[in-house]
Amino acid sequence: MERRWNERKPVQLNALINSTETLISGKTDNIGMGGMYLKIAPGINIRAQRTISVSLSDGDDTVTFPSKVIRIDEDGLALKFSNYSPEMLSMLRKILVDGADNAGLH
Repeated sequence: MERRWNERKPVQLNALINSTETLISGKTDNIGMGGMYLKIAPGINIRAQRTISVSLSDGDDTVTFPSKVIRIDEDGLALKFSNYSPEMLSMLRKILVDGADNAGLH
């Protein structure tokens, strides 16, 4: 059963994941106001319920999204955002309201 409070929008952006274990590159699959799903290479060791940070760039600014890993599957990670900053909210607005293509994201 789906428990998401916010709709997610399909968006593909490059992401850099920083956990206590390692730095990992990935790609967003979808993003919503409450979280995102990241595709990563198989076999990467990140534990569920771990707090990580994910950096996304819009070409001008890089914004870090403090997140908690809530699910791990064979394709990637489901993340829930925590500790929203004004920069995070601005980036989410660009992605979700203006659209990634119109906001200069790629």
